[in-house]
Amino acid sequence: MFKHQLEKLGSAVLRAIQEGRERLALADSEERYRLLFEMAKDGILILEADSGRITQTNPFIQELLGCQPQDLVGKQLWEISSLLDKDRVISLFTRLQETGYVRYEDIPLLAEDGSLKDVEFASNAYHEGRRQVIQCNIRDISAHRAAERQMQTYQQETLCSLQDMVAALVSLSETRDSYTAGHQARVADLARAMAVEIGLDQHQVEGICISALVHDIGKFSIPIEILIKPTALKQQEIELLRTHVQAGVDVLLPIHFHWPVAESVLHHHERLDGSGYPQGLRGEAICLGGRILAVADTVEAMATHRPYRFAKGLEAALSTVEAGRGSLYDPAAVDTCLKLFRQKGYQLPSVDRLPYVDRLPQEKQAEGA
Repeated sequence: MFKHQLEKLGSAVLRAIQEGRERLALADSEERYRLLFEMAKDGILILEADSGRITQTNPFIQELLGCQPQDLVGKQLWEISSLLDKDRVISLFTRLQETGYVRYEDIPLLAEDGSLKDVEFASNAYHEGRRQVIQCNIRDISAHRAAERQMQTYQQETLCSLQDMVAALVSLSETRDSYTAGHQARVADLARAMAVEIGLDQHQVEGICISALVHDIGKFSIPIEILIKPTALKQQEIELLRTHVQAGVDVLLPIHFHWPVAESVLHHHERLDGSGYPQGLRGEAICLGGRILAVADTVEAMATHRPYRFAKGLEAALSTVEAGRGSLYDPAAVDTCLKLFRQKGYQLPSVDRLPYVDRLPQEKQAEGA
């Protein structure tokens, strides 16, 4: 009997200890939540889930909205004057009731000094006992947005500087050999059209275009007598001419482009079967830019006049890349090129429409057209 009573007493004590621990843990959890709520650097609003009325705010809301927290209690969310787009806030609240969570970064917030703030507005619904409530966190992201705008400006300025640098390189090439400059610009126009048709994004398209504009820049190292020689080149002269690829890469590598420009230039004479130069690369080892430039370069070179020969014609150029589809040239690049010319009416630009390049000397326009 005494033993049984002792066991019951022990069990009661253990339960009491456990309940005490749970109450302490709950109190500790509530205290930590209260501290987080009051010390958070986000503005926090607690709303009634059914009406959208504010029941509680944290102190930081005053700094963010410029009003006393007690002035907000009892108001509906869309009655806060700092939130300018009332209809948008009502729509946001309706969606929040339906989904239980919303997040926006484009709701204008009027600061106390009259300026507009960029804020992130994130809200979620949860149960507090049997009652559903909504917690809205409002974070000032003005500094982050300002940094993003500054970075975008910097990137645009950098891109403009790179384009100016490329234009200078092309112009330098033109002073020595106007045919090379015109060829590069026409290849760039075709390569850009191909890249767009293939579906590359704008960043990739820009990289392909810039690579094309300088793909033969290394020809500055080749004696002009070889570049304009009116008769067939000797084997030794052919080998010398092929060094223009590496010479161009040597010029481009020190320049910090946002794209693999030097790699595209290095690969534009490579062929899928390994018969190209300077590395004899095969298949996917040739970068995408190199594969696109290979097709565009071949078509332009065959379709236009050179000092040492008349143009072979556009159809002959297209037939050449079509015959080499899959063996020499990338199938997708060939198909895209053929589609542009044969179905979409693309034409190589005339001299007076060449991008980045001034009009060629008057006496050479008739030959280069």
